[in-house]
Order: sequence, then structure tokens, then C-alpha cells
Amino acid sequence: MKKSLAILAALTLASAAAAQQGSPPPGGMPSPEQIFAFMDANKDGFIAKDEAKGPLAQNFDYVDGDKDGKISPDELKTVMAAMRPPEPAPAGPEKPAE
Repeated sequence: MKKSLAILAALTLASAAAAQQGSPPPGGMPSPEQIFAFMDANKDGFIAKDEAKGPLAQNFDYVDGDKDGKISPDELKTVMAAMRPPEPAPAGPEKPAE
């Protein structure tokens, strides 16, 4: 739980920076593409440890699932999907008042 909150904080922090690259979607969570546009300084398609900023740098090893020293778009998407709150259950038909 603490790791998820830390990663969420990292992504929220990145949202301010990503806003420079384009508006974050509703809810303020930047897309993986926005995060990569901001942090992938050498534009090689990965975020290396020295490119990561803020809490993402502090939690780099957690996000780097295959431990190859860089974060791929798929690794970031996996972590972000795990943090996403569950979709609310669809509302059923309303019962008539009695």
C-alpha cells in the first residue's frame, strides 16, 4: 500500500511537469506518454535511473519490474494500472418508490 501511494505521488508530481507537454486527462493523472515525454531526456524510449525525477526516482526499483536498470512504457503502464481505483459498479435500474 505504501509503495502504491508513493508511486501515485510520483505520478501526481509528474502531472505538473507533464502539463507542459500537454494537458493531463480529467482527474489530473498524466498518461504514461506524458511522463515519458517529460522524463525520457535522451528519447530512447526508456526512463533510466538518472532520468527519473522526484518520487519516481525514489521508487525506481519498484517500477523497474524486470530489474534491467530502466523503466519501459509497459512497466510504467502496469504500475499505473495497478494503482487505478476500481471502476464503480454500474447503477442498476431504479426501483419505483412504494
